[in-house]
Amino acid sequence: MKRAGALTTGVASSALLLAVFIPIGLTAARPAHLSSTLASANLTFVIPAATSSASPSTLAPTAQPAAAQPLAAPASKKGEHANRALEVFGLLAIFVGIAGFLAALALNSSVIDARDSRVRRRLSFYTLTGRASRTEPLSTALGDSSVARSAVQIAGRLVGSRDLDVRLGRRLDGAGVPLKPAEWIVVQVASAAVLAVLFGLLGGGSAVAAVLGLLIGVGVPIGYLVIKEGRRSTAFLEQLPDTLQLIAGSLTVGHSLAQAMDAVVREERQPVSIEFNRALVETRLGMPVEDALEGISSRMDSQDFAWIVMAIRIQREVGGNLAEILTTVAATIRERERLRRQVRGLSAEGRLSAWILGGLPPIFATYLILVRPTYIKPLFTDPIGVALLAVMIVLMVTGVLWLSRIVKVEV
Repeated sequence: MKRAGALTTGVASSALLLAVFIPIGLTAARPAHLSSTLASANLTFVIPAATSSASPSTLAPTAQPAAAQPLAAPASKKGEHANRALEVFGLLAIFVGIAGFLAALALNSSVIDARDSRVRRRLSFYTLTGRASRTEPLSTALGDSSVARSAVQIAGRLVGSRDLDVRLGRRLDGAGVPLKPAEWIVVQVASAAVLAVLFGLLGGGSAVAAVLGLLIGVGVPIGYLVIKEGRRSTAFLEQLPDTLQLIAGSLTVGHSLAQAMDAVVREERQPVSIEFNRALVETRLGMPVEDALEGISSRMDSQDFAWIVMAIRIQREVGGNLAEILTTVAATIRERERLRRQVRGLSAEGRLSAWILGGLPPIFATYLILVRPTYIKPLFTDPIGVALLAVMIVLMVTGVLWLSRIVKVEV
């Protein structure tokens, strides 16, 4: 058979036609095999349905167009392309917003520096030196660049206006983080922006992934601060009985309370030495010893040390043997610490179960959002999925709070 375009023509002899179509007729009972065999030939054969074994005479080749008709794209694919375009546009908008914010910070810093330079130049004519010395720019823990200084200044205004300076500063001091409240706010905002962009890119431009990265970026610094504050407070409580014993010994040999505190500082056992050093510096600047020690109990959030400060105040007003009082309090706190460790050992399994049960669903959901967003997408788009997600969040929060109350035993 000779083929021209999409049409068939006659062959030289009938024997050749039989040699070509007999094997095809023998496999006509398997339509799937026949269609896959003749797909490359671009031909369609009409086979009688009642025939179990086809003969060559029953095969009728028909012409088929050479070029297949293009299929129209489904409306769902068009919608997916539109959503992907919107997501990419959203990521570009985030990038442009971050770049514009950094440019505004740099411009603000340059304007402030130029204004301060003009003011200093005008005032230099009225000074005794004739030329005012150029003051050093404000140094921050995040760097000395103009962008860092402008970001810290803006965050400082925000913290001051919302009255967060005192509370956040106390928590940073308690955790031992060498940052100011404004610098910590800058770190938290930068972490949220970076993780939002990173998760958006890893999720293929998904807005859900970007929002998830934003939430994680906000929560990671807060979690770090809480964990570090808790560990430092626990270490302070563990060292407190030995510290009180050292102070009581110093008072017994005739030293004053300030000298006993200096002995604690020279021991260099962190964090006790750092906190007592700060209290000692405050007493040298004129603050009463009781108020300086009260600051330690406030930063460490320690009720035990608050009782110690109360005992010192009562002894200062009424009188008595302070060394004996501190020795008794040290023995009591040591027993409380032993009981606290025993309770933590008994509740370790429950606390581990609470961490696993509370952390596994969010971690697995994050993995699915980044790796297979189409699999978890109905939870955010379908009404039933949204309802299930809300119920899941309520149950998760209830379970986590319940487990935390069960495994937390007050001593």
